[in-house]
Amino acid sequence: MSADASHPPLDGPRPSMLASLDALIGNKRSRLGVLSLVSFASGLSEAMFLVLMSRAAFSITSDSDQISLLAGWTVSLNQLVVLCLILVALRCTLAVWTASMTAVLVTDVVATTRRELATAFLFASWPVQQSDRTGRLQELLTTFTSEGSALLNSVTTAISSSFSLVALLIIAIAVDPLGAIAVIVGATLLGLALRPLRSAVRRRGEESARTGMRFASSLNEVSQLGQEVHIFRIQDQVQRLLYELVDDTAVAKRRLLFARAMVVPIYSTMAYLALVGAIALVAISDTSNIASLGAVMIVMLRSLSYGQAIQNSYAAMSGSLPFVEQLRSELGRYESGRRHDGGRPVGRIGKLELENVEFAYDESGPVLKDFTLSIDDGEVVGIVGPSGGGKSTLVQLLLGLREPDSGSILADGRPISEMSRNEWARRITFVPQAAHLVAGTVADNIRLLRSDVTQEDIERAAALAHLSEDVEQFEERYDREVGEQGGHLSGGQQQRLCIARALVEQPDVLILDEPTSALDVRSEHLIRQTLTELREHMTIIIVAHRLSTLDICDRIMVIQNGELQGFDTPAQLGKDNAFYSEALTLSGLK
Repeated sequence: MSADASHPPLDGPRPSMLASLDALIGNKRSRLGVLSLVSFASGLSEAMFLVLMSRAAFSITSDSDQISLLAGWTVSLNQLVVLCLILVALRCTLAVWTASMTAVLVTDVVATTRRELATAFLFASWPVQQSDRTGRLQELLTTFTSEGSALLNSVTTAISSSFSLVALLIIAIAVDPLGAIAVIVGATLLGLALRPLRSAVRRRGEESARTGMRFASSLNEVSQLGQEVHIFRIQDQVQRLLYELVDDTAVAKRRLLFARAMVVPIYSTMAYLALVGAIALVAISDTSNIASLGAVMIVMLRSLSYGQAIQNSYAAMSGSLPFVEQLRSELGRYESGRRHDGGRPVGRIGKLELENVEFAYDESGPVLKDFTLSIDDGEVVGIVGPSGGGKSTLVQLLLGLREPDSGSILADGRPISEMSRNEWARRITFVPQAAHLVAGTVADNIRLLRSDVTQEDIERAAALAHLSEDVEQFEERYDREVGEQGGHLSGGQQQRLCIARALVEQPDVLILDEPTSALDVRSEHLIRQTLTELREHMTIIIVAHRLSTLDICDRIMVIQNGELQGFDTPAQLGKDNAFYSEALTLSGLK
């Protein structure tokens, strides 16, 4: 629950806004082109409507039947009304089309980004996944992609407003070049003047992204410590931690929202001053075309509202951009850490061999040192040793979750690094110490999303794990809901369900981590019976501190300080290995 220092939100030089947007939008750039054209057409129709309405008003006040438009073209008042209605209908149609395109674009991009992120994470290597703090992926897939949605909304608004503004200015130039030039100069100066404020918004966005990720990760960690919070009575300490995180997040968000909100009043003030200046400039020019002046003034006022929308969108983009930059950075990290797949068929695993294997997590030193051993096909092997000695690391190497820094791991004489990862996962499987169940039925948990697993496979695996007798007692049988975190099953039933899950694809190698460490006598007996029966069909590797679990083993290896200190039969190891001999004595087995 400490600060999230392992993954700083923004490492290295920041990409430009255009580069970040291009990466986010991907192959949907053409939709922005269409949106730009539609917005331009919408702006033209609006500008023409404003000009015509101003000319109509002037004509009515001057008692004139004919209304002068552009290039000497004149129409009657009735004709002008019809033209205005056509322009209104056209602009309404184009506005609806723009809204529809924006909605489709935003939802498609967000959905694509979430799919890319989920895929990159799922297929990243185990070390990359394990390095993430709890809740990080969830925050990226929710809050950060939502900010991406907000960013795209701001982009589409800015595009629509910009092209509408361009259309207005074109019409204004056609009506009165001098007034239009005043608007263009004013808009340019306003954009330059607000640049420092947009930079401030971006900095506030980066701060909000950091605090938001830290809050989400810590909150997720706290939610998983519910029982420990009560056991150790640390509610007050957790409350203080959460309050600090809430306050930090609120302060960062408040600063961001304030910086965004300042854009509109500052822009409006400066825009109105610019408008006064434009009027003064037109007055100095001593124009005599009052109708043209009125039309330009209306167009200028509408232009300023579009300019305000552009500045507001740009400020919102600056605030959302840091979230998108971090999201893309995390996506790149997952993709660059994609697990290696040798691709070659596995076949039967056969004998497992480790030749001079070394592995280190960091520069503090190797966790496994010069590890050399072989495990025969169909052998039952136990692994013992003090905590931190390297047992779990060895298991992860055998499972292919990690790759050794040096040396090689062979299956039937072939390097496992050259083999298909998917097939390897089916041929060698694992039962963790803690049962991890998902919401659903007993069958769902044994199947675990593997669509090719049949009901017959499920029942066969449950029988092998000695779970079927318990399931038959349930009224719903395999359709029984396991409950929240397996609450409808006993600890022994949960553990045997996990064994059935591992056996459902008939693996060649079964690895178990402390399979009986927290079970009652009956459950332990059933699991030992399962292992005794399975030894005729597969290689079994058991990691255990409870030595009574290992009495079925053909050989036992002792791992201390990352080194193989012994690997022999239980009887011989009890004579030759000091650690194992002492463990037998302490367990009352000697």
